[in-house]
Amino acid sequence: MSAKAILAAAHRSAIVPINLRGQTQVKTLQARLSEDILYHRSSSRFFRTEPGQYFLCELIADPDIPDKYKERFPARRRTRDLQGAWPLAFDEKFLENHLRKDADIPVDTLLRSVSTHNAFKYLEKHEKVGGDLPTVWTFSLVRRGKQLLSYRVGRYRDDREAFANKRSIGFPGAITESDFTLFSRDDFGIRENAMSVLMMDLDLTPKTFPADQFEAPEPIFAFECTGDNNVRSLLIVMLWSCPDWFEPTMRRLSLNDPTWLDAKVCPNNIDDFEPWSIGTWQRLLKTEAFVG
Repeated sequence: MSAKAILAAAHRSAIVPINLRGQTQVKTLQARLSEDILYHRSSSRFFRTEPGQYFLCELIADPDIPDKYKERFPARRRTRDLQGAWPLAFDEKFLENHLRKDADIPVDTLLRSVSTHNAFKYLEKHEKVGGDLPTVWTFSLVRRGKQLLSYRVGRYRDDREAFANKRSIGFPGAITESDFTLFSRDDFGIRENAMSVLMMDLDLTPKTFPADQFEAPEPIFAFECTGDNNVRSLLIVMLWSCPDWFEPTMRRLSLNDPTWLDAKVCPNNIDDFEPWSIGTWQRLLKTEAFVG
């Protein structure tokens, strides 16, 4: 069943919570199903039979259900592009009046102000990214004590000339309409986006950590930057503090040559890093709360 069909069946059975309202119910449900499959993998109660179609694991053994509905669909690993999604963009004039004049403005304050002034838009396919509407990305850092995780950008982003084969200290995620859900806490979904990116790229699940050792990523600052083809973006730098025992072991297409670096020292080979990492390093060394 699709998320829309599941929600319709739930309404017919009168089991939908009365506080679940609005036009994003289907989108929220589909996001939660996808996250459950991503985070819990083989222990999830659900799996996909095809894109956007879900099945209950507990019914696999039911002989009355045709086998064609029980075949798992292998989800393709997503790439770091904006195709097929409505990217979030902020108004350039608003950013100039707020972010540039107050570089130390807290990220949550900036996001609330953007929302209050309606200075954002989800771009449709025919609208050009960048320009007067810079797209918004999270850039998640992984910190272990006094170290930052660095890696070399892998093959599945080879089409991005500014990033290919370069080292990076962050895991980027494009903020899109799908991140804005009932649970996004008025932050356009940046925390959930950052966590989803880390879960995917580091091959993590909530069961990887004891409950008292897991902390969600938090924003530390935001700045404007340019990416591929000189497209301008607003980068929201997130910080995830992992336990001392954590060590990345998966060498996925996106994670090659993982290395821990001193968080307080800018690397000597800074030119070997991609542009967003260089801009982030420059600001990290000026952020007292981070380097102190």
